[in-house]
Amino acid sequence: MHSPMSEKSMIILGQLFMIVLSLVLAFEPRLYMVAIIVYFGLIVGIGMVRSRRGTGAVSREEVLKSRTVFKEDKALEIALEDDEYVKAMSKQAKAMIIPLLLFPLYIVIFRYVPLIENKVAPLVGDKRVATFIIWLAAFEAMFLLNQVIRRMSAGKNVVAPMVPAGYRVTPKGIVLKGGMGQVIGFPFPEGTEVRLNAERNYVEIRLPNSGSRIRLYSRKARRLYDIIARYGIGEGRTGEGKTQ
Repeated sequence: MHSPMSEKSMIILGQLFMIVLSLVLAFEPRLYMVAIIVYFGLIVGIGMVRSRRGTGAVSREEVLKSRTVFKEDKALEIALEDDEYVKAMSKQAKAMIIPLLLFPLYIVIFRYVPLIENKVAPLVGDKRVATFIIWLAAFEAMFLLNQVIRRMSAGKNVVAPMVPAGYRVTPKGIVLKGGMGQVIGFPFPEGTEVRLNAERNYVEIRLPNSGSRIRLYSRKARRLYDIIARYGIGEGRTGEGKTQ
């Protein structure tokens, strides 16, 4: 399954946006709001495209049309009974909220950047080049400050597992309930980890080259694990399914 946008992808896209926005402010400041709207539209569009894809050779339509062999409609309710998951979510929420406290500082930066432009422009020789450099430096400073504060407030484990409100399992894959209707196709790619924690009622899936974890809660977690292992891992692939 493709996550809507990984943290790495967001950072790369954000860096490109800061360069583009700095160029806009330097050469066509009237298009400033247009650039911001396009940026957020691009994020939403990429997220929708990625989330609507299946994995491997299995198409999204195949997964959706296949018969249901396991279904869970109360996954989120069960997740909220897991104290460790609730703590992880609280920690992540804190990491997202605290940077908002920096908003007044951002306002100050936006207010004083034009004043700095007038002092730097004679040194650079071109006002537009000076504007580009100063705004890019300001955006990078705000980005780095946000990253430092966020990581300091959340520690190392910033990303909590992705937990769908519900889901159904078919012989072709898993359909997640809510959001944009993501699917995880079977069989899993080589290197996928599938873990069972029967005590905490979940099966966790980590796809290769993905920083996110998909956690499926159910009171029948062991049965769920057996079904996923049967269709998702199959015979002849060892070391990918683990129990806790």
